[in-house]
Amino acid sequence: MGSRLTPSIHLFSGLLVTLLLIGLTLAHSINEFKTVYQKKAQAVFASSQDMFLQHRIMLDALRSFFHASEAVSPEEFEIFAKDLLRIKSALAFTLTPALQLAYLSDPAQSAELNRLQLFRTEQGELQAQLRDYLLVAIKIDEPNMPYLIYAISQKRILSRIDQEQNVCVTYQFEHSIVRSSACDRPPAVGFWRLFAYSDEQFVVLSEYQTQFNLQVYYQVPRAEVIEILVIILSIALLGSAFSILWFVKAKHRQVVQRIEWENRSKLALLASINHEIRTPINALLGYSKMLKKTLAARHSTPVQTDAVNHHEQALSAITDKMIWSANLLYSVAENTLNYSKAEVGKLKLDQHPVNLREYVGRIQEYYRAFNRTSGKKLTVTVSDSLPDWLALDGTKLFQLVTNIINNAFKYSTGDQVHCYIDVHSSPIHDSTSAKLRILIRDFGEGMSRQAKRALDDPFIHQSVSSQGISGMGLGLYTCKRLLEQIGGKLRLRSQKGRGTIVLLRFPCQLDCQVPEPTNHYVKQPLLLVDDNLFNLEICRSVLESHFTHIHSADRAEEALRLFQTLRPAIVIVDYRLKDSDGLALIKQMVIAQAEHSWACQYFLLSANDRHEIPDLAQFPEVIFMQKPFSIEVFLSKLATVSQR
Repeated sequence: MGSRLTPSIHLFSGLLVTLLLIGLTLAHSINEFKTVYQKKAQAVFASSQDMFLQHRIMLDALRSFFHASEAVSPEEFEIFAKDLLRIKSALAFTLTPALQLAYLSDPAQSAELNRLQLFRTEQGELQAQLRDYLLVAIKIDEPNMPYLIYAISQKRILSRIDQEQNVCVTYQFEHSIVRSSACDRPPAVGFWRLFAYSDEQFVVLSEYQTQFNLQVYYQVPRAEVIEILVIILSIALLGSAFSILWFVKAKHRQVVQRIEWENRSKLALLASINHEIRTPINALLGYSKMLKKTLAARHSTPVQTDAVNHHEQALSAITDKMIWSANLLYSVAENTLNYSKAEVGKLKLDQHPVNLREYVGRIQEYYRAFNRTSGKKLTVTVSDSLPDWLALDGTKLFQLVTNIINNAFKYSTGDQVHCYIDVHSSPIHDSTSAKLRILIRDFGEGMSRQAKRALDDPFIHQSVSSQGISGMGLGLYTCKRLLEQIGGKLRLRSQKGRGTIVLLRFPCQLDCQVPEPTNHYVKQPLLLVDDNLFNLEICRSVLESHFTHIHSADRAEEALRLFQTLRPAIVIVDYRLKDSDGLALIKQMVIAQAEHSWACQYFLLSANDRHEIPDLAQFPEVIFMQKPFSIEVFLSKLATVSQR
């Protein structure tokens, strides 16, 4: 359940992180906008307080000027107030009890006072208004001039508040409003109101019977808001894309894991089936060879009658056909397993020294019986330039070569199949890049275009009308895939009426170490362990022609007892045992061997590839051999070990 939810968890986690980043970015941006506004508002409020403080000081100075003198002349008032108020563009004047103009701080601005409006409220308080000025009226103790009017230029206020860019500043007095140029912009509406800030201060100057309201409004420039929105949108897009990619990657990993699990299950099933199939096949092959060997021995006896000889020859021919059929069945089982491994890239080389001349003899022996029954003849030629010994994977090479030759025997209309073996044109001393080249040619009618497709499609059904045979190109496809997996190549050329040529290039090493004879093992004890009595009897029969003292056991407990008693120099153990497995038994033997200290070489025999036995890597001293048991491979590996 958790595995199925993993991609969704990755997707939601990515989206959650994206939302978190968007939230943090938006919160940080709003906080920055608010901080900028607060700084601007504080600057406006501080500037306003400073400005009115200066005017208050001047107004207090003017009032004190009148308090300090019993009589103030117009000239004295002008001298005192003119230069003082000019700095702040302010104007001061006095009024008589009849509300007539008396003293003026700057006579040059007397024309400004023509628009002066004066009136009294119901409470009898004096109110004054003058266009483009803010007026503050206070009482002074001059009997002839009871009122002092202080006029502040609105232009001066505007020039000061316009210094704060993008900030709308509004001074609202009792009878007038002063607004900065930024207030001319339309107010934010809808979405943009989220990025608008405002504040106000209400100031009361009771000693001057004056009050005003200061309002500050700030709207974040749309360019900055759009910039933040673009950043947030980019984060959203990138985060969503990352989340989707993470989801796809997790989904892909899940699919790959499922495919790998299915492949492992399929390979395990096929390996198990292959193992079960090989057991009776090995028994059939072994007993057939034992029967043939017995018949050959009896045929050499001179006292036999002609009738008996004829009967035994017929029986020998039947035995050859049994061997051929068993080998063909084994090839089909091996093709099926190798096809599955090639599809999932699980094929690997298991190189060991091989006597090439003897190896070719095995191939010729393999087809000798079929030559007599099919009317076709196989001719194998080995280049004289090749050494006798090569390091290669003999099992896979035998499978490849017999697959191609089987196809030639089965489908070709000719009666000859030629096989040429030499080395690829790469330098002889470069053993790492050497390729054994095997060319197999028949002389039939050639392959049709549909039949050639078997190289790329393993399930092409090809009918050969002249022979009445039908089949599928699983073997040919498997050969190509197997070679591709292990670094080789397969080329096919077929011409109508001129037959078919298949060229294989198989990896090998030319500078392998030639195994030495293993005569010193002949009279030393050899222990053979297998829970299948057929395999046990067959392997024992094969080994008896090379070793004198062979002991066998079909149970792990009995094998361990014989091991401790006989102290064998060679132990061959089947991997799958009823009450244990081969590696676990070998581990017990190694412990027992360490207590008594004698030399022993261990061999593990299995129908599986060595790469399908995970614990084998923990036993570097154990030599692996794949079934069916081959005395040639066994002696080659044993000779290689004895040289170390």
